[in-house]
Amino acid sequence: MKLVLRSILILVILVSPSSADLLPAADREGSERFFSVAYEHFTAREYASALKNLDRSLALNTYFVDYYLMRALLLNRLGMGEEAVKSIKYYLEVRPKDSAAPRILERFLNEDLLIRGFLSGEPFGSRIVSSRKDIKRILSIGPMRTLGVLGLGKVSSISDGIFIADTLGGKIEYRLPGEEVFRTLKIEAPVTALPVGDKSFYAVTEKGEFFMLQDDEAEPELLGTIRSKPSDAALLSNRQIAVVSAVDRTVYIYSLPELEPLKRLEPAEGKRLFEPVGLAAYGGWLAVADRGNDEVEVRSLFDDDIRFTIGVAEPRDLAWSSFGDLFILSETGEVSRARISFSKRTATDMEVVLSDAQNAWSLFTWQDRVFCLDISASRVWEMFPSPVDDGLAFLSLSSPTISREENNECFILDGYLCGPFMTYLSNNSSTLSSVWNERLLGGVYSPSAGDHPGATLFFKTADEEDQEYQGRRGAATGSDLLNTLADEWDARSGQVANIVLSASTPFTYEEACRLAGFGLRNRVRIFIYADAIPSVELLRVSALTNGSVLFTTRGVWGPFPPYSSGKVRIVLPTDESSSGFPSKSTLSVYLDVGIIPAKDWIPLWPDLL
Repeated sequence: MKLVLRSILILVILVSPSSADLLPAADREGSERFFSVAYEHFTAREYASALKNLDRSLALNTYFVDYYLMRALLLNRLGMGEEAVKSIKYYLEVRPKDSAAPRILERFLNEDLLIRGFLSGEPFGSRIVSSRKDIKRILSIGPMRTLGVLGLGKVSSISDGIFIADTLGGKIEYRLPGEEVFRTLKIEAPVTALPVGDKSFYAVTEKGEFFMLQDDEAEPELLGTIRSKPSDAALLSNRQIAVVSAVDRTVYIYSLPELEPLKRLEPAEGKRLFEPVGLAAYGGWLAVADRGNDEVEVRSLFDDDIRFTIGVAEPRDLAWSSFGDLFILSETGEVSRARISFSKRTATDMEVVLSDAQNAWSLFTWQDRVFCLDISASRVWEMFPSPVDDGLAFLSLSSPTISREENNECFILDGYLCGPFMTYLSNNSSTLSSVWNERLLGGVYSPSAGDHPGATLFFKTADEEDQEYQGRRGAATGSDLLNTLADEWDARSGQVANIVLSASTPFTYEEACRLAGFGLRNRVRIFIYADAIPSVELLRVSALTNGSVLFTTRGVWGPFPPYSSGKVRIVLPTDESSSGFPSKSTLSVYLDVGIIPAKDWIPLWPDLL
């Protein structure tokens, strides 16, 4: 009997867990205190501080499942979509009956899929809406003024500025970014004017002369003259420009500002008489309109063997849209859109999006729209993308407050809306609904009328001279930039409107996806300073966030799209009170603009506001 008892005692000792294997006792009060602090930082858009306090909360109570829901919302705001999805899945393993989390997971997956698909180089699903517009309204020309264009050359734009070359009239009519009045620059036979991103621009003439008009200078500076007779030109970077000549039948790349020929781009062998009349650049891809062969050639600037052609009768002018679609104007007055797959290096399909545009002469882009002007600049046609089926916009809620009105209480939140269809969003009204405490509530989204100020963060490469801007932040890689951005964001309490980064900064695909996600979920525009030829990935990050390519660090950013921010107002029932369960206290907001849905979730505990 003693032997049996001794054996049982030994067995109990052997199987008993050691103190090292036991989880520490939960400090629920301390954990909830750090969680409350993290919640305050989250609603104030101070994400790094929120994550730090969330981790402290979990360290004091390892059973605190709500940590994973809040962490998922935070990581998603930081552009870390895959990590956010993992965190939501951890949460659902413990709380599979949560009503809000499955919808959050589905939305996160769809948003991440959109970003990754677009940055991979595939064409974006959209249809084109085209119509003729009032030229005075579109160009903001006063009722008593006419441009008086005798024979149009090419047209270009940057931000809300526009530059119209009147070749026969010997002048350039232009309106600088941020200004309302058109100016006139007298110059003999200008072919095109190329803005660099601030209030300066290059002017190229039929004789091959290159001028530069600096901001506030009365007369342009002659940089030099090239031998060919230009028909069109396009900036590739702040140090390179491509020029085509229908007269000389050549395509050259020149250095800037020296105008030294760097490379001649030869047409493919076996072609008929080469007649390049127009060109347009999209990062490392150059499209050349060859009227002599009834085609457009799209070729890589990095590999002469990579090229493909698009058959179009008598192409006249070209323009790349912000989505990376190629618009082609032909002599017949038709505009076609070719949807380009950069990963497959081909045009996946082409359709006519504008017909019977009489005397149509030049294409230019403005934000997500493409415009066509006739030869006298007296008529204009607009083409803008609209979603196919359901589009997608990114909604971000922050700064919740409670407003006590006469007979009820309201939630008031800041709402930021961002996405690739901003013209469509601006042209359509919105409908808002919400769910809180498992009850369907109404709501109103009121767009803000004015611009919304915020800091502009400049990032430079490690070897770049910091002469033009004191305070530009170093970023040797995309990882460095993302880490610095997180610190700067918190230091400014999320008051950042624009990011300017160098095209030469190396980004991995994952880093580019994270940067795009951050910009989309925080309404931050991302601009690419073209100190080198930008990659397609960075161009698309910029396009998704309503930024653009700049050829100077002294950019003019222009106004935000009119629908991009506003106030969300939700009236609360008189018999409602908050719940301690995240499933009930998570406010679900559904904002539909036209057929585009935008959604966001934010935990709301009135006692913590």
